[in-house]
Amino acid sequence: MKPKKFEVVCAVPRSGRTFENFLAKLQAFGVNTKEIEKILEVSKKSKSVSNVDFLEASKFLKDAIEKIPCFGLFVDRKRLNRPYRIGFLGYEWLIDDIWIRIEGEEPHNGSSLISLNEVDCAVVGLDELLTMTQYYLRDPTIVNKWGMYNYNLKPATRIRIAGSAQLTRYNPVLGQEVQDMVGFFLISKPKSFSSSSKKEPKYPLDFLAHLSEHGRRVFVKGRYAGVVGAAYPELNVVSVEENVEEAVLEAETGSVGLEIVQTGNTLKRKGLVLHGVPLFLSESLYVVDYYRYLKNQPLQRFLHDTVKPVGYFAEERIRQFALWYLALERNLGDSWLNKPSITELFCDSQDSANGLRPYRLQTRYWKPDDVYKQDEAIAMLKDSKAKLLAFYEKYKHE
Repeated sequence: MKPKKFEVVCAVPRSGRTFENFLAKLQAFGVNTKEIEKILEVSKKSKSVSNVDFLEASKFLKDAIEKIPCFGLFVDRKRLNRPYRIGFLGYEWLIDDIWIRIEGEEPHNGSSLISLNEVDCAVVGLDELLTMTQYYLRDPTIVNKWGMYNYNLKPATRIRIAGSAQLTRYNPVLGQEVQDMVGFFLISKPKSFSSSSKKEPKYPLDFLAHLSEHGRRVFVKGRYAGVVGAAYPELNVVSVEENVEEAVLEAETGSVGLEIVQTGNTLKRKGLVLHGVPLFLSESLYVVDYYRYLKNQPLQRFLHDTVKPVGYFAEERIRQFALWYLALERNLGDSWLNKPSITELFCDSQDSANGLRPYRLQTRYWKPDDVYKQDEAIAMLKDSKAKLLAFYEKYKHE
């Protein structure tokens, strides 16, 4: 039997929320809904039936393959005991007359597969992209928003961000779908204070810089240790294999960690607090092999006509940012210390100088210190802040 010719190969995480959000979005592209439902049913159950015993884990694999043949076993390295778990291997769909092969992979490997010339595009978070490609950037410490990434690349790399994937998930705080935005925030166990003095402990406005200056230790998940070390070389980074929140809780009062935060539910449940602005903001992105993109018309059609990546200053993304911030603000309340304003968190006056530009995929010759289109970037930045504030005020009072 002659194999199918895949016109586009896209890598996605083989399990977890991003994978499930992406699969759910595929239904809008006209793929078989029953197939998607079967895959999602298996994926949502896979974590609970993972097992350190290979044969036990294989029992569920047999059932999964009978439902739809696109799964295999992998080692879940995010868990301390490294169990075997069912994960998505790959499946083919005809979307807009283009044969698309979707392949499951470790989240952090999407950009690596592009570098190795093995896939055309991938769904990757900025956090995952930075851990693997920070060495391609002129200054990784300033790439705290994905709109800066392409403009800080050194020459001779094929990886480009095409835009936001706009993957959403139900947010119980607002009772609606909200985009999967996250922040890499500093978290801590609150300091106790004397009720007689009625003085709560004060934290520096830039608490992370303060910790770096004094060489204090900060718990960080191992995969992010390099990114944190590059941004704050004086910081005493303590690598944590699995759970940063638990490491902070088990340490002495005042201990701190850096962790990805989306809704703040885990922090709230464990009595931890959030500090200031994040080291970077992340969300699911379409990342593309730019060299293939220039030559592959089906890939261009898949990106521009089907998935339609959204630019940093797009109005719908601004609206979703307002919803995400509002949900996090409501959920954490006073547990978000030195909370920045929503407009400050979205972008600040220095971002355009550091490479935040009107978003284009064709950015191979741009540099962050170019003045080309900087005036347009500043204008869009001001316009976006006004729109963001309007959305925020509207939803805040609903």
